[in-house]
Amino acid sequence: MPNEGYRVCDLGYPGPLRDRLVAAVLRGEKTATSSLLAEWEQEEDPLPESGGHRTLIDSGGRAVGVIEIRSADVIRLGDADLRLAIAEGEGFGSVAQWRVGAPGVSEGERNETAPFP
Repeated sequence: MPNEGYRVCDLGYPGPLRDRLVAAVLRGEKTATSSLLAEWEQEEDPLPESGGHRTLIDSGGRAVGVIEIRSADVIRLGDADLRLAIAEGEGFGSVAQWRVGAPGVSEGERNETAPFP
């Protein structure tokens, strides 16, 4: 699959987590993702823009798809809703489950202003 020059979308860390997330995207079950603003700022990475595209990669670094970014919103963790939790495609049935199970969210919720190592 050609890269088309798009930036990479690497969901989670390589391994079982990324494999599970990528499979959910490819099945159409994962239509949203979330991360902490502090991570983008620490990496000095520009936030995705609506209408943009990213190359989805698997754990081996291979391009497996191209995703279209329909929206990119910055919200407080406390404002995350059930729609987001479900769109994450990881089987969360409530916002409370999402807060406990989503990688990075529970750590950020405990200390939203602390930089990550």
